[in-house]
Amino acid sequence: MKLKRAFLVLGMLLVWAWPVSAQEGIQVISDTHEHVFRKSMTFKLQVSSNNDIDSIKLFYRVSGQTSSNKVELEFTPAKQVEVSHTEDLTDPRKYFPPMIEFTYWWLITDQGGNRLKTEPVTFVYLDTNYTWQVLEDELVRLYWHDQDAAFGQYYFDLAVKSAESLRNEFGVKTARPVQIVIYNSHRELMRVLEEGSAEWTGAVTFNTTGCIAIGLGPDDWMDKVIPHELTHATLYMITKQPFGDIPRWLHEGLAMRSEGGMSTEERSALADAIRKNTLISLRALNSGFPDDRERAILSYAQSNSLIDFIIDRDGTAKLGELINVFAVGAHYDDALLQVFGVDMDGMEDLWREYIGARPREGATRITPVPVETPIVPTATLSADITPLPATATPFPLATPTDLPAPDRTSTPKSGPCLGICPTLGMVILFVLFRPRSSS
Repeated sequence: MKLKRAFLVLGMLLVWAWPVSAQEGIQVISDTHEHVFRKSMTFKLQVSSNNDIDSIKLFYRVSGQTSSNKVELEFTPAKQVEVSHTEDLTDPRKYFPPMIEFTYWWLITDQGGNRLKTEPVTFVYLDTNYTWQVLEDELVRLYWHDQDAAFGQYYFDLAVKSAESLRNEFGVKTARPVQIVIYNSHRELMRVLEEGSAEWTGAVTFNTTGCIAIGLGPDDWMDKVIPHELTHATLYMITKQPFGDIPRWLHEGLAMRSEGGMSTEERSALADAIRKNTLISLRALNSGFPDDRERAILSYAQSNSLIDFIIDRDGTAKLGELINVFAVGAHYDDALLQVFGVDMDGMEDLWREYIGARPREGATRITPVPVETPIVPTATLSADITPLPATATPFPLATPTDLPAPDRTSTPKSGPCLGICPTLGMVILFVLFRPRSSS
């Protein structure tokens, strides 16, 4: 395995110049970008042509996203033009996480009908407050500062091992490395997170971007949180938005497996729920987990137990197939039917029998027809960069009593109306269109 190690020098401005390019009379004299972390990001272009240049557009996006920001530059048409555009990153609406990658390009036209689209340029949005070291391979890129090389090597090896397990066991591999940024304290981490972040946050995964930020904590916590968050980041990165959606129980169950499985408290919660017949339905675990601490612990325990059951029954390759079906887009029931031949209720029935629980209680349902090849429609993309959703993990030393979930990743929940809307709709349709006797 080839490892690349570099020392990223602290600077308030990072400036990169790209070589001159030409096409049909249009020449790029200079193309540069620079940024000051959490303050500004500036793009500059100097261009010339045999004809007056009359249009310059800048396109940029966060790597991993499909939608791009478009900026049309204002200038006086001339044969040689210099333009610049600056984004004010002090605006809370324009928050970007550290070490995220940006890609940008220019579209230039002149009055002679010539048109030039420059080659995309990708750069790292470096946190310029520290001098960073980095280790990377095709799976992981790890940043750290003011620690020795052995520190970085240890956590890099841990992350690579986790990424290799996901690839080898489940066939899950990202198109670009997962980026992990380790700050030396909880306080350092909080300074780089967006305004309003919970004070108990110890690690954050920025969904779809493949970027993880962690505040250094106890060794036993770091050894768990890195594999846990890397699993989340990997699953988010392979999901084909907006139609792909990996259920919460699958996300959390795999993340827990990566970090070593259930804690003693979680095993006790699962055993108690089996004995009292208070297990949470699999359908309820598709989206947000409960706020109640005890039910949250049980949700994580059940998710891990279900993953263990699927692997024990069908193997890791089948579970990998399910992950990829979900990632490209499929209804939850259709995905399980396609891979395992049972819908979600059927899977829960099999799992309950496996763990020695009583059969589930609930109304019977119509089983959907399995879909052999999921159909993924083409999305219409907006012209603006969308906000970057994130999931946060509590710092191990935080002890607030109202945490939504203990030592696990929390995710924004759907409102209560979402669960009853389908049922309410069916009732309304029945009332409107039920058969009526003729008079």
